[in-house]
Amino acid sequence: MADHNNGDDGQLRDALEALSSDNATDMDRADIADDADTTAGADGMNGANNADGPATQHTDVAPAQGSAEPAVRTLTAEELQRKRKREKRKFRALVISMIVLLLVGLGLVLYPTVADLYNRSISSRAVASYVEAVKDTSKPERDKQLKLAHEYNETLVGQGNGRFVPNEEENKQYFSILDVTGTGIMAYLTVPKLDLRVPIYHGTSDTVLQIAAGHLEGSSFPVGGPSTHAAVSGHTGLPSAMLFTGLDRLEKGDTFSVSVYDETLTYEVSDINVVLPTDVSPLEIKEGEDLMSLITCTPYGVNSHRLIVTGHRIPTPEAHDPAKVAEKAVVKDMTLIIVAIVAVIVAVSLIFWRGRRMRQGQIKHMGAKR
Repeated sequence: MADHNNGDDGQLRDALEALSSDNATDMDRADIADDADTTAGADGMNGANNADGPATQHTDVAPAQGSAEPAVRTLTAEELQRKRKREKRKFRALVISMIVLLLVGLGLVLYPTVADLYNRSISSRAVASYVEAVKDTSKPERDKQLKLAHEYNETLVGQGNGRFVPNEEENKQYFSILDVTGTGIMAYLTVPKLDLRVPIYHGTSDTVLQIAAGHLEGSSFPVGGPSTHAAVSGHTGLPSAMLFTGLDRLEKGDTFSVSVYDETLTYEVSDINVVLPTDVSPLEIKEGEDLMSLITCTPYGVNSHRLIVTGHRIPTPEAHDPAKVAEKAVVKDMTLIIVAIVAVIVAVSLIFWRGRRMRQGQIKHMGAKR
């Protein structure tokens, strides 16, 4: 290759000398110039071929199939807009899915609590309605109803267990006594240790026991007096309401109270029994004693027996204002419900806020790539 280059250089020098001579014709000069151009072009090609590497070229053409490097192409404005819309739809679907999952999870976890709060709110309003109805009841009507209740209680003394199976006439008379509101509420029960305040309805039908406590027909009306034994029943373990759940926590010495009209009677727990459903011996009327029993199913989830918590009458320890009690109950329960609702709203808002930040970050990233 070196010898070939030296020969070309010599020919070029001879040609240049010939051009400079006085004897060269115009034709000779033209031929020599063509040869010089050809030689220079050949040298240029040789120089290009002898370079360290091929010349770099910028092209939009994608590399051949099988190339290790993928093609990089800039998105057009229309394509970028379509991509943003797709990302937005995906993100919206993701946020909605997260919210649905959150609400379902919260629903499963909080349902018993929220349902109980709702039931407590209903009970509180029922108690408040009862208190208002009592305030609107005239004294003669109040005295008449209390007299009927005491007379009914007197007829139960000495009947034994037969009093729990009343005839049709006794049944009709029973439901007409102490029905202040016309809804079947005769009183309301308060158990401080359980933070329980619930209306007491006539009878123990399933409809009643799903929402409140029921007075056991055949037991004494909860108006107090010697030789009386009132019995009130309530469910345990309902998913929608606590009611008598936790009654097994009561111990001897604990207290509970019942409010009838504008009077509150307080009882101290003195006896606790677990018996079969057919055993009503703990509910017997004892001569001269003023007793009241709370009844629920036990053990939890099995319900094969009955838990009977019995208390004897004691003086009410302090002035008891039923109107204030009902008002406080409504305010407390509504406050808890509002707090629960606000918590859910805050959680959903945080998801939206977080999602919006993520979406803005994606848009900025896409704009930078463009």
